Amino acid sequence: MQREDFSISLNQNETWHMDKLHFHESVELLLSLCDGGDFFIGQDMYPIQKNMLFLLDSAVLHRTVHERTDQPYRRYIMHILPTALERLSTAQTDFTRSFRCAKTCTVLDPQQMRELTELFRQLENVPGPERFGGDVRQNILLLELLLKLCDIWQAAETESGIVNPDYERVAPVLQYIQDHFTETFTLDDLARQFSISKYHLCHIFKNVTGFSVMEYVIQRRIILARELLRQPISVQEAGERAGFQTNSHFIRTFSAYTGMSPKRYARQYLQSAKLTNLTEKKS
Repeated sequence: MQREDFSISLNQNETWHMDKLHFHESVELLLSLCDGGDFFIGQDMYPIQKNMLFLLDSAVLHRTVHERTDQPYRRYIMHILPTALERLSTAQTDFTRSFRCAKTCTVLDPQQMRELTELFRQLENVPGPERFGGDVRQNILLLELLLKLCDIWQAAETESGIVNPDYERVAPVLQYIQDHFTETFTLDDLARQFSISKYHLCHIFKNVTGFSVMEYVIQRRIILARELLRQPISVQEAGERAGFQTNSHFIRTFSAYTGMSPKRYARQYLQSAKLTNLTEKKS
């Protein structure tokens, strides 16, 4: 397992306010070490509380806000590539499947919290691969952490995500967008669908989620386009199937949100996939 396949860090900020929702190429784990704030994940909103473990798939939009001044926002963050989970999996121990079936939010009991925090700490501070045995120790700790996570998830119960009183009114809008984001519609269309003025819709949507309605729609389209480009299909077809009206708009928007053109993204992904398959065949 190469270090570039995963990362882990202990992060601390006095306040934390993501201006935009985003997503990653990797799977993200967040272990909260404090209370306060909200975590918007996909179409749900969760309170940020100590002893909470969050799991975010690589295709999930998310955004965190922590504005308490009485304590800093402390959390462990881990990212691991889906391809790394596949390589570590066996027929008997399928990490990919366990991650896919796991709860988005899990509340840990005190013993689970102590054990998981210690594993995060050890893995963050493991000696580098340049030291004798560093790579072996890193892989052992990573496997121990993954096994502990799977044990926790198997016994976990789903946590409720609704914490904001306005969320119940926004939730149907989020679901509607999820079902129709590849279609052409405007803010006026959405407002009529839910019998509300578009100004009030924009206000409550922004107040609850922290971002605009159309920003959410665009992000949903970008995520689908990214998945389509991996198949592979042409850039134009990926854009059309994701809901973009013109190829030029798709290329411009995709580049702005991901930092690279659709063509370059598809090329890099396919090259990475070929390299992974070659490595697996050699091993």
